[in-house]
Amino acid sequence: MADLPPVDRQDKVVQVETPGYQARKRVIRDFGAEREGQLVRVVQFIWLLVGILEVMLGMRAALKLMAANPANPFAAFVYNFTELFLWPFRGLTITPSAAGMVLELPTLIAMVVYAFLGWLIVRAIWLIFERNTSRSISTFEEYDH
Repeated sequence: MADLPPVDRQDKVVQVETPGYQARKRVIRDFGAEREGQLVRVVQFIWLLVGILEVMLGMRAALKLMAANPANPFAAFVYNFTELFLWPFRGLTITPSAAGMVLELPTLIAMVVYAFLGWLIVRAIWLIFERNTSRSISTFEEYDH
């Protein structure tokens, strides 16, 4: 006999008894839907992290472009937070500046790269962990001539 795919649903009847009252409940547990729900939560969490990083990098680019005071606590927080994520892109291109305003091209490149990496990680998670929910039935007919 061929191996059957694992069961994705569990259907059972539960009897609830309390004094003077009896009830039966049909409980259907869909493991496939639960697994997909967990995947959705993981993917949402990854997009949340990527979104936070993108916003912080965007704020850094805007602050540098406005010649924000790096001694300001908010600007210092943004610069310090994003420094680690910009490390791989340091020295990649020139950084044009005029009158204290700086156009950090490596920051803009980093935003594109991190958005792409986030998308790539999410696609890989779906490809690896998503189960195929479609079922196929094959029938064969044999004819004697």
